[in-house]
Parts: sequence; structure tokens; C-alpha cells
Amino acid sequence: MSPNQSKPFTARIVRRAGAPAVFACLILALPGQAPAAEEPTAGMADGMAAAETAAPDSPADTGAVVPTEASADAPADTPAGALAGAPAGAPEAAAAGLPVDGPGQAPEGGTADAPADAMLAIDDALPEDIDPLDRVARQIEAREFRESVNWLESHIDTIEAVSHRFDPALVRPLTLLGDALAGQGSHDEALESYRRALHLIRVSSGLNSPEQVGIVYREAEALKALGRYRDANDREEYAYHVLSRAHGPLDEALLPGIYHLAEWYERTNNVFAARALYEQAVTIIDHHDKLETLEAVPALRGIAESYRLERFPRYDMADLERDANSIPAAQELRHPVTINNFPAGEAALQRVVRIQQNADPVDPIALAESVLELADWYTLFEKSQRAETLYAHAWELMAEVDGFDVVGYFAEPTLLYFPEPGDPTPPPPEQRGPRETGYVEVAFDVTDEGQVRDLDTVASKPDGLMDFRVRKSLRLARYRPMLVDGVPVFRGAYTYRHEFPYYPERSAETDATATAVTPAGSPGS
Repeated sequence: MSPNQSKPFTARIVRRAGAPAVFACLILALPGQAPAAEEPTAGMADGMAAAETAAPDSPADTGAVVPTEASADAPADTPAGALAGAPAGAPEAAAAGLPVDGPGQAPEGGTADAPADAMLAIDDALPEDIDPLDRVARQIEAREFRESVNWLESHIDTIEAVSHRFDPALVRPLTLLGDALAGQGSHDEALESYRRALHLIRVSSGLNSPEQVGIVYREAEALKALGRYRDANDREEYAYHVLSRAHGPLDEALLPGIYHLAEWYERTNNVFAARALYEQAVTIIDHHDKLETLEAVPALRGIAESYRLERFPRYDMADLERDANSIPAAQELRHPVTINNFPAGEAALQRVVRIQQNADPVDPIALAESVLELADWYTLFEKSQRAETLYAHAWELMAEVDGFDVVGYFAEPTLLYFPEPGDPTPPPPEQRGPRETGYVEVAFDVTDEGQVRDLDTVASKPDGLMDFRVRKSLRLARYRPMLVDGVPVFRGAYTYRHEFPYYPERSAETDATATAVTPAGSPGS
């Protein structure tokens, strides 16, 4: 929990996409013919066996890190339309013996499962001719995971019975099954489903096909959820390696992969690698004569963020214990690394402001955001006079936007940097009591330069457990100051409450009481 998170300028609705749509290839039986054999032909089997054991091409020429064990079977999520074929219509699917009803619908002569109600509610809002896998994808978006798992497992069994277990038509159902399993917290099972889908893509499309990248990203997310950060890092770097082999070094199609890996490096405090990637993005954009356009903004902001994180690192980052001088996948970019370069970050943000000023048409909200970013940069690096001028300008820009509450927006200080104090070290498992939630509540002043002063602990539980660590983090915190008529002002008696999990130590008296009340014959008696 961080104190007083930044507020957005406007309410913007963001739709979080579910699994990407992938055309399913169905093995259809022609009229008068029996369905395809369950096992692949001898030629197919030989090719599949070769793909099972083949390792990816060596990325040694690029310096990318590629996992040695999981690469051949790693999960791969495919972009829309990546696989050959198209969704089968109901008559053809019926001829092949595949289910044509949507998830949760009862087959002819049968009854729907209990979870059908949730799916039918979604069906009512969708076109009648929508593909069943599209229906289940929407069910996963609606967080109806158990129903989705049940239907997908049945659907996969049906495809395997009609065709064979190497059918490319299994890729999307397996990917969706991984999504549903991950959604309900079964990340190990999700990984197995992703890995099988990835293997099928590599059998059908090649070991270095970019179609696998989306599922590799899904695999990385499941590994992160399991706390396996090094393995997740390997998958992130492998995905970038695949994309870099598919696209030239100056191809704009490489930009999404660059940004994805750079953001991961930022999260894991690998700021030099992130910076090298953002600089490569700038090189690509400049090569296409777009450096003064809005397309350059993400790369320029990323460069500035890498310098900010170097000075103000996050304390809640995944611990990879990475060597700061190691730049795995980014080594191939051949960009020199600069350290503690305040002017470079400043120049990047200044260019963002100029781009927004020259946009046609000018978006006043986007321009105000860019001005505030630069002002906040100056506040963090204690250039208060420059920051004050820009805060006043941002106030003026927002005040001109109809319906925007500029007074309310700046009515409180806004957190810019807060090094999370972390959680207390728990006692050994045999000495832990039930998990509880503790807190420390601190009152302090925020100066007109965004610094924290005069801390006072108001309350804490347990007393003294986290007081010092929370106060230490708050002393290092930086805020965008409260503004009145565009002028930074002092804000006194500002309160922050930090909550954290902890485990009280079990006392001998507690153990004796627990033993006395344990019913005879119960576990532990």
C-alpha cells in the first residue's frame, strides 16, 4: 500500500483484453468418409518427434538469453489469425463430430451442467453465430473460471478423440484453458497447458515462429505469480529473442517487444538493460523519421524513467539478484551505458513536452501530463524553482479544460516516490501464530518543495514492530506539493497509514491452551 497514489486527469475506461483470438483449425471429415485417425501419420510423427527434441537456434550471435530446458516446450500465445484455417461452421463441425454448442449449453439429448447459467447469461448478449471458443474467452473475461475449465477440458478431449493430440486446433483451447487455470490460481497447471500449446505451435509453424510470443508472455506471468522470477526473466528474454529473429533491427514491428521487455527490466531494477532497449526504440523511430511525433513518446518517457529509477529505485521489485553490469538480451543493441545522467532524462522529458505542444490537434490533457512529468522530475531532483514554474503552467492548461476540477486535483499532495519498507521477517514456521494485519499510522508535514518533515507516530500494531522502518521510508519519500492557484504550498498534518501482514510468535502458554482444547481423535491430537 502506498500513500496517496497519483490521481488521473480524466476518467478513462480501459478494457482489459482476454486471451487473443486465434483461428482454430478443425480436422473435418468429408461426406462419406470416416473422421481422421486419432494418431498422426508416420511422417507427421517423425516431424513431431524431431520437434520434441530440437533446441531453438542458438542466439549466441545476438547475446540473448534463451532457456535451455523449457524452450522446446515453452507455452506460446498466438496473435489473432496467426494459425492457418478459420473457425468451422456448425454443419462442418457436426460432420467432424466436434461440439457446436457454446460452453455451458446442453448437447442434443443431454442436459447442461450446473455452471451453464453463467455462460448462458453471456450468450444472451452475443451474436448467435459466435464461435464457441469466443464465448468461453468472454466467460474467462467475466472471471467464470471454473465453468470455463470444465468446458475446455471436455472440448479438448473431443478434439483429441476425433483427430489426434497434435492437432493444431488444440492450440487455442489449450491457451484458454491456461488462462482459466491461471485465473483461479492454479498456476502450475496453467503452465502445463501453455507449454503444450507452445509445443503444438512450434511443430506446425517452426521453432522460432513469432506466433509463440503471446503464450510465452503468459507463461512468464504464471511464473511471476509463483515467485519464480528468474524463470520468468528467461521467458521474457526468450520472447524478445524470437521477435528479434523475426524482424530486422530497425523494423518498427520490433517496438512492442522492446517495450514489453524494457518494462519488465524496470520492474526488476535492471535499469541499464531497460535504458538500452528504450534507446534502441528511439533509434528505430528516428530511422523512420518519426522522432518528433507522438510515436516517440513511450521511448522517451522510458529513457527518463530509467534514470529516475537509478536514483529512486523501487523497494518492491522482484529480487533477481542481477548484476548491474549484466545486460542479457540488450547486449546485442550495442548502446553505451550512461550512469546518473540527469540532463539525459531531463532532455527526454523536455522533448515529450515539445512533441505534445506541436501535435495537431493539441490534446490539452496530454500536454498538461507531459508538463507535470517534467515538473515532478525537477521536484524529485530538488530543482524546486524550475518545478514551481512548470506547476503553474500545468495548472493553467488544466484550468482551461471544460469540466475539469483543477482545484480538487491539486487539493492534496501527490506521492511521487515512496520506498516501500517491506514486511517484517516472520518467525520460523513452527513458532508462527495465525497471520494478522498490522499497521503504522504516521502524521507529517509536506513542504512546498514536496519533502516530508516533522513525523509523529500516531498509532501502531504491534507496538514498535514496524515503526522505525515506516518512518525511515517516509523521510525518503517525495511528493508533488499541494497547489493553490498554481502555487506550491505547505500542507500540515498529513496522515499516512501503512498496513502489513505479520505472524505473532506462538507462546508456550498458547500452545498449551491449543493442546488442551484439541478434540480427541482430531488431527494433531
